[in-house]
Amino acid sequence: MAKDELATLMQMAIMDAVRKGMIERTDIGKHARTIISDYDAPGPTLWTEPMVRQFADVLEGLADQGYLAWRTYILQVEPTEKGEKFIADNQAELDNLPKVDDSREWFKQQRKNITHRQITD
Repeated sequence: MAKDELATLMQMAIMDAVRKGMIERTDIGKHARTIISDYDAPGPTLWTEPMVRQFADVLEGLADQGYLAWRTYILQVEPTEKGEKFIADNQAELDNLPKVDDSREWFKQQRKNITHRQITD
């Protein structure tokens, strides 16, 4: 999986967790792990150190971009007004986030959508 694809899916997984009421960084991470799969082995990805770092970077990036706000301490987040708008605008896509078995198909569809948008723009 390309790094930018992983980051995009991770962002969506994080926002999906937040819309489902998860505020603890640990819970959000578990939710993301169930969505992001390791294609060489069944089941959720084993989070190696680079994967954990990328998750932390993506989570922090969403806060830096104004989609999430840190709560009383760094282990909890909540959506901002901008984050709530993102969730509302992307409801259908969040509802269709891949499960472990169909992550690859989701990426193929995303590539088709991006290519189609570039051709029609």
